Amino acid sequence: MKDRFEVLVVDLDGTLMTGRGKVSPRNRGAIEAARQAGMTLIVATGRALVESLEPLEAIQHRGLLIGAGGALLSDVATGRTVARNTMPPDLVADVTAALLRHEHKVLILKDPDEAGYDYLAVGPGELDPASRWWFEVLPVRVRFVHALDQDPHPQASVRVGAVATEEELAPIATQLQAEISERGFLQHWSAVTESAAVDSATHLLEVFSPDVNKWTMVAEYCRRNEIDPQRVLAIGDGVNDVQLVGNAGLGIAMANADAPVLEAADRVTGHHDEDGLADAIERVLDGRW
Repeated sequence: MKDRFEVLVVDLDGTLMTGRGKVSPRNRGAIEAARQAGMTLIVATGRALVESLEPLEAIQHRGLLIGAGGALLSDVATGRTVARNTMPPDLVADVTAALLRHEHKVLILKDPDEAGYDYLAVGPGELDPASRWWFEVLPVRVRFVHALDQDPHPQASVRVGAVATEEELAPIATQLQAEISERGFLQHWSAVTESAAVDSATHLLEVFSPDVNKWTMVAEYCRRNEIDPQRVLAIGDGVNDVQLVGNAGLGIAMANADAPVLEAADRVTGHHDEDGLADAIERVLDGRW
């Protein structure tokens, strides 16, 4: 029943948004119905706030956004950072050095409140075509430096990564995970790109501080607001949704979700191109789930 849940946490890519990056009218309506039922909406995404503005506007969301896979909590209305989980400078240095050895441009996501920009791009190499396209179509502020010692805001880093093909990044991810061990949380997965932007499947390799994920930020929000985590309804599809879907009071996976998310979920709804998010919310609101 709807009264079971106080907080609705929704992923963007592959969940709220279609494969073409749009929010359907039915999904917009379901989000509004959840609001009218008294649920507080939190959007949780691997994107930073500045990269999420279009879908946020589509659902008229002015509340909280968990960005960068759980590393940042932002107030959408003001653009200000509410909470963050930054990386130790030595971990940033080690990951950056490893990626530079493989001749990748290193992308360090910053807390924009402190740094005044979004990404520090490190190294002499060229941007991956997918990154170049991403920075062209979104209002992202990027600062380029040749080496990490030119970083003017080393304490504001929340994520370090690279963009390339899966064939390039998969072996690097295996090696890097062994090097950093439990000092950091690493994931590599498919990126969301315009299909015409690149000639092959694009992957992301991302490293965060340990224990950074969407659920840890949701749990902190619940703690601060004295909300029972079992009153959280969460819907997602990607590898960065596993902990979120697995720990929520009701965790719902999209039909298009990665296998670990499907395994962690209490329920499975429809595909993101077939209004699966709306199906899930409607089933909760009318008491079927």
